[in-house]
Amino acid sequence: MEVIRASRICVRPRRIEANIDVAAGFRTTTPELAARICARFPNLVHHACVNDEGPTFGAVIDHTPLPHLLEHLVIDLQVVAEKSGTLSQSFTYVGTTQWLDEQRGLARVEVNFTDDLVALRAFKDALCAINEAVVL
Repeated sequence: MEVIRASRICVRPRRIEANIDVAAGFRTTTPELAARICARFPNLVHHACVNDEGPTFGAVIDHTPLPHLLEHLVIDLQVVAEKSGTLSQSFTYVGTTQWLDEQRGLARVEVNFTDDLVALRAFKDALCAINEAVVL
């Protein structure tokens, strides 16, 4: 079962906008899910993040909306691609997440990119990582 999926992805100039569906009962992360994700993506906790609890994503990773986790995973995967030589330039990645209808589990995630194909792959891999890490 997929607990999170992209129902629409639109590539715009310099950013990707995705509508994200989240299954009922899985709207936010848990400490257990955060631990599983951090074991695979240890740099997530160091991401800069605008939130009410601290200057990094680590301050909220264990109780944040799943689409927000997706945003940071997409960014992290693009940074990894850049460092591995897939992308040729240093770049500051940014994103935003907002609920369109939290009750229905519909959110929008926007992330910028330098290479649209790398960003699309990052979305695919991030969605898979979350779905694999969720224990039903």
